[in-house]
Order: sequence, then structure tokens, then C-alpha cells
Amino acid sequence: METKKALQFIIIFIITYVFSNGLYQYILWLYAPTPDPITLYTSLILCKIFPQFNATPLLFDAAVLITKGQQRLVRIAEGCNGIAVVITYLSFVIAFKSSIRNYLKFVPAAILTILIFNILRLYILIEIKINYSSYFDIFHTYIFPAFIYFITFLLMIFWVKFIGRKSTKN
Repeated sequence: METKKALQFIIIFIITYVFSNGLYQYILWLYAPTPDPITLYTSLILCKIFPQFNATPLLFDAAVLITKGQQRLVRIAEGCNGIAVVITYLSFVIAFKSSIRNYLKFVPAAILTILIFNILRLYILIEIKINYSSYFDIFHTYIFPAFIYFITFLLMIFWVKFIGRKSTKN
């Protein structure tokens, strides 16, 4: 019985993940070569929270340029907006079933948490680019992806330990 549940979890996870990624790739295709709305919105939120930065959509690069005054700092592209992490998280919680009520209460808060940590990640990366540019690549490529996925992993553990259990007890 446990093997059947594990297999069911894996199949639902993979189907949800592939479908969600396909849908997001379709959205990217619709907006190409301009930045997709989620990347644009992420960049604008970053600049709203940290007004020392400015966001300029790069119309033929599918990215947003972040500047500080005349200084060109970073390009925010689709991989920087946190959606890949959200898709992974959603695939997990859909596969690890719970009640509709639990989904409606916890999933939006978890997604918001991921997106807030992603904005914080972007801000710190920009500051690293400004002040310690030789460390930017290692933080961008290795440390911060691990950090954001670790936060997501903690949210998954929370889901399994507290939220998923509630639905099996009911």
C-alpha cells in the first residue's frame, strides 16, 4: 500500500511539474522577445521596495535591466523571478494531497513567502554585484539557488508534517 502511495505521489508530481512548466514556457513564448509579465512584475516590485534601483524592460532580450543611476547592474530574466521554485513547490503540494481548505489557506502564504525570499535574494545579489563583484557569479550560480530551494524545502516539510497530516486525520 505504501509503495502504491509513493508511486502515485511521484506520478502526480511529474505530471503537475511537466504541465506547469509547459504552461509557463508557453507564456514565455507568447511574450518573446519581450520580458514576460512575471519577470517584469518581479523587477518592478524589487524597484518599488528598493527605490535606489530602476527597472528598464529590454524589449528584444526578454529581460529587465536593473540600474542604479547610470550604472548598469544586472539583467533579471525568467529564471530570476522565482516561478521555477513556485512550480516545484506547487507540484509537491498537489502530489501530497490535502483538503481544499488547507490548500486555500496555506498555499498562497507559502508562494508569497517564496516570492518575498526571491526579492530579498535579488536585492542581496545586486548589492554583491555593486560591492563584491568578484563573488557575484558564485552567489548567483550556487549559493542563492541553494538558499531559495532550501526555503522551499522547509515549506514542503511544514506541509508534510502539519498540513498534510491534518487532512489524513479528518
